[in-house]
Amino acid sequence: MSEMEQPRLASALAQKVVDTISPTINRHVNIMNEHGIIIASSDSSRIGTLHAGSLEVLRDQRVIRVTHGDETAGTQPGVNLPLKINDRVCGVIGLTGAPHEVEPLAELIALTVQLLVAQEREHSRSARRAAEARDILSALLAGNVAPEIIGRMLQAHGLSGHLHLEVCLVGKGQAAGQESAFAQPGTQGVSTSWVTLFGARWRLRKASEDHGQSVVGPDDRYLGGPGMADVGELLARAEVLRTLVARPELIPDQGHRELWTEEIAVAIARTPVSNLKYLAMPAQELNQEQAKTLLVVASVASMSQAAEILHIHRNTLMQRLERIGQVTGVDTRLTSESLRLQHAIYARVALGQLQIF
Repeated sequence: MSEMEQPRLASALAQKVVDTISPTINRHVNIMNEHGIIIASSDSSRIGTLHAGSLEVLRDQRVIRVTHGDETAGTQPGVNLPLKINDRVCGVIGLTGAPHEVEPLAELIALTVQLLVAQEREHSRSARRAAEARDILSALLAGNVAPEIIGRMLQAHGLSGHLHLEVCLVGKGQAAGQESAFAQPGTQGVSTSWVTLFGARWRLRKASEDHGQSVVGPDDRYLGGPGMADVGELLARAEVLRTLVARPELIPDQGHRELWTEEIAVAIARTPVSNLKYLAMPAQELNQEQAKTLLVVASVASMSQAAEILHIHRNTLMQRLERIGQVTGVDTRLTSESLRLQHAIYARVALGQLQIF
């Protein structure tokens, strides 16, 4: 429902209020809709009938107090109070008793209804936006939905400009409160909610906003990427991320991001499993420590920096590299040979033979 539509009072919600409040205050309560029809009552026989006194309230939009009842007319002392939602009269609260006594109670009932209606509307809005988020992300990850369709979906969701596509695979040591953080609804014009698809959490957000690592734990595997304004680029990025999610062992946790290369991970993730053992052969004799050493060296600008990351002396690092060359028969000083060995290490990771990331 849009903000400009006339709010409607649901009978189920109104009856819930009556059933909760009426026994406590020991008063007869009626709630009428915008047509004066009783939609909730402490006297179930009156539901669906016209409440004549409420018509005047609806017409004049003011409180009507009945000081003296009229048994012939079927009226009792009480108060009929207009029920407003978003400053629009959408019903009437009727309460029996001396007006000066029950009017504050009627106001309290009206406030309760207003709060519940607002809560219900917000829940409906959040549920709708969550469904929209799932539709958008499902379309992106499907890979066969036309860009113009996805563009219209993004526009309807209030998302435009440069957008980030994020994915997170939550580790076993999920922190307290992390689930509730992922459950937070998206923000209009800023981000979608997190959506679970293909065993991972996905979200789209504006490039100018805080990235999703604020909810990512140290054992989680998280990937973001550059902001993209073109839907075609978003589709390409979605294909890359879904490829990696299918091989989660190739996605680093937060402690191993610096030694990870996305291009190599994607190339290995796209390689048929039957071919991985051949790609892995050049690194077959490397142990865990040697494999990690080579990846660290390949990810930094100098040997001194690599030695610092590995917490070893530079001379120890040089000795390790010499030993790697002896074991593999590869001259790691040559970029092409080092790159081939890196691919072999990633292939062993994909095969479950090494746990580096």
